[in-house]
Amino acid sequence: MEKLLYFNTGTEDSLAVPASCLYLIDGGNDVVTLYFTPKGSNGSLISSVVLNCANGASDALVLAIAQACAGGRQDEVVVVADDANSVYVDGAITAGAGVGTITADVTVAFS
Repeated sequence: MEKLLYFNTGTEDSLAVPASCLYLIDGGNDVVTLYFTPKGSNGSLISSVVLNCANGASDALVLAIAQACAGGRQDEVVVVADDANSVYVDGAITAGAGVGTITADVTVAFS
């Protein structure tokens, strides 16, 4: 098993994805977006997660997520943002509304 990143909007919309599929983390204007590609892909993006964060905290949040991906055990689940249980990888994520959107396109992953 490898490290998984977990996200939950608090409205029965969640995503767990291998950290190795993280393509990039883009932060700015109080929003951080994570983009994921399927394993062995040609770079096709299949999912993204938009996180809302405190004013001026997007840079720090990008770093916190990168450190969580790089550190710890390889067989762990890293809760990046769970609005249902108010658990966040960093206090900069807006509590209760941290996960703005989860977009997943599984048709690309299996085509």
